[in-house]
Amino acid sequence: MCRFAAVLGLYEGLRPALRRSNMDYVIAGIASLGLFIYLIYALLRPEKF
Repeated sequence: MCRFAAVLGLYEGLRPALRRSNMDYVIAGIASLGLFIYLIYALLRPEKF
């Protein structure tokens, strides 16, 4: 089955979508980490806020 899909080019259309979704996960991870650090800092030093 995989050989037929490769011959027909079925996987070619999926590759850009996979790269985009990986980049979305990287951006979401960076945003989540930044928010986590901010919340921990605000928890430890509430007088600064």
